[in-house]
Amino acid sequence: MKNDLNKIMDSIVDVVIQSSDNVNVSNSERIISVGAGAFMVWKGVKDTFSKPSSAFIEIVLGSALLYRGVTGYCSVKDRINNLNKVEQKETYIIEAL
Repeated sequence: MKNDLNKIMDSIVDVVIQSSDNVNVSNSERIISVGAGAFMVWKGVKDTFSKPSSAFIEIVLGSALLYRGVTGYCSVKDRINNLNKVEQKETYIIEAL
């Protein structure tokens, strides 16, 4: 039974850690995002009838975390990184005689 669970977990981790050209999230962030997102979606589905408004928010945020973890791309992180990149202007020094 443990071997089967280990094989399933290894295959899930292999799918999550697959890389592509648009990956801007590290592997540890991806694994944490998938775990937190799955928990939030599960909790949101569980609370759907008792607290519908908070359940909806949990499902939406959990789905976003799942998407971030599975794809490895975070548009918020991408925009923050692009803001931090400052265009470097070339400076020329001219000496006068």
